[in-house]
Amino acid sequence: MSWRPPVPLGYLESIQAVGGFAAPLLAGGSFTMAVLALQSSVPGPSVVSRWPNAALALFITAGLLQIATVQATAWTRRYTCTPEDLLQWFPGDQIDGAPDRFLTNMQASHLRQAYRWAGAARGLFHAGVVALVCGLLVTCVPHGQVTGPRWAVIVVCAAGVVGELLWLVRAVFLDRGLRREAWPALGVPVLIAAVVIASVVVEGRQVRVAGAVVLLLCLLLCLLPAGRSVVSVVSLGTGAAALMFAVPAWIVAVVLLPVLVLRGRMVVDLTRRQLALSR
Repeated sequence: MSWRPPVPLGYLESIQAVGGFAAPLLAGGSFTMAVLALQSSVPGPSVVSRWPNAALALFITAGLLQIATVQATAWTRRYTCTPEDLLQWFPGDQIDGAPDRFLTNMQASHLRQAYRWAGAARGLFHAGVVALVCGLLVTCVPHGQVTGPRWAVIVVCAAGVVGELLWLVRAVFLDRGLRREAWPALGVPVLIAAVVIASVVVEGRQVRVAGAVVLLLCLLLCLLPAGRSVVSVVSLGTGAAALMFAVPAWIVAVVLLPVLVLRGRMVVDLTRRQLALSR
């Protein structure tokens, strides 16, 4: 009988670093930003964001997710043990210096539980980072017309959101085939969100035309064999036409909602398939 090592070998230690240092730090920063957003939500000259309540909700969500990360990390540590620990605790369960079936089964059982809580901690941490960066993005959208320098800030924040999502896909989907399917599955909702937000922030025919072109690009992605969906194609085509005819942004968002739901289900299915391969 032999021990079962964690894969990657430093995976559980990395989760301890995330939950022991990074998550508490980001939780404190998120709640600090929530306090500032709460002060900005009061009508008056102190209002700096177009959607202060949305920013407040995102910052609070980010802080709570990071607290949940700390809790999941604590449970990961609860099931983390090394072969040396087991041999020291159960010195009689060895055969010629090698562990017997009892010890190897115990180590494998604890490792499965540690994997489960480590996966939860990692998912909560990434979700908290995405919520935090999205909160910063929403906060940067001012009242009235968006000036050139503010556009630069918004682009930087949007790049942060996209970068975190790209990192998330690369970290979660280790299988190359699943990763290729995950790129369009997650990219389409991101592009849709960008189009809806842009149509709200900036008015003009050029923005509507550009948004319609992006939605048609998403439509082509939905025609790929991995994520082909008639509902998504119809929804995206209708959304593109609605943009061209200057339909209110909230109606466009409702029209595109089926695409977001289907893509979300696709991401969940891909995640389950990756977890099944990792076991």
